[in-house]
Amino acid sequence: MTDAAFESVTETSVDLEVNGRVVPGVLWRPSGGAGAEPLVLAGHGGGFGTSGHKRVDSIVHIATHLAVEHGIATLAIDQPGCGDRPGAEAEQERRRQMSVEDAIANLWTPELIEEMSQDWRAMLDHLETTTGLGRSGVGYWGLSGGTTFGLPLVASEPRIGAAVLGLNGDVPLMRTHAPAIRCAVLYMMNLDDRFMTRDSALALFDALESNDKHLIGYPGDHGQNMDAAVPEWGRFFASRLS
Repeated sequence: MTDAAFESVTETSVDLEVNGRVVPGVLWRPSGGAGAEPLVLAGHGGGFGTSGHKRVDSIVHIATHLAVEHGIATLAIDQPGCGDRPGAEAEQERRRQMSVEDAIANLWTPELIEEMSQDWRAMLDHLETTTGLGRSGVGYWGLSGGTTFGLPLVASEPRIGAAVLGLNGDVPLMRTHAPAIRCAVLYMMNLDDRFMTRDSALALFDALESNDKHLIGYPGDHGQNMDAAVPEWGRFFASRLS
């Protein structure tokens, strides 16, 4: 992305207290936006002792593209225990000592995912009230961990009209919420994903009850070659959010 493109985007910190916890967020908007533009909620992956953060390169990239090419705003917040959440550095060090089995059992719990959904709804309410953003359409983008924390939100939040999901599989938590998804979905998968088999990814896609769902598969391991999909994501949101 060129410097000229970045000059066309305004980035603002948006921190909010929700049920006694601090939720750090970042909002990207087309320069000169007056609040009428659609809004995409962008959920980062990571969070298992890695660099999960609301300003990860993939989110900055898609947020800038949406603003510059389609006039769409983007909001990102940190997952619990990640990024600029209070105590996140110590929490990430604790997670680095955990096995994958312990992480699955203790990190991605229904209670923590519901807490994240509450944070998203509170942020969306806040922006609608203070800026008018989202009144002309709301989308969700999040892959891998961004789908783990985002798919239940998409399934339960009627304001979300389009979602980019994927790099996930037919695990019990996802299977529970997938049949409730009715909005338009663009589903992403890697054909050689070492974490999610093709059968598992396709089973989750099949479980989505949307009548407007599409799948794109890219070669490579988990998360590889996803930058090539940014224009597809932009066109998808622009065509579904109005």
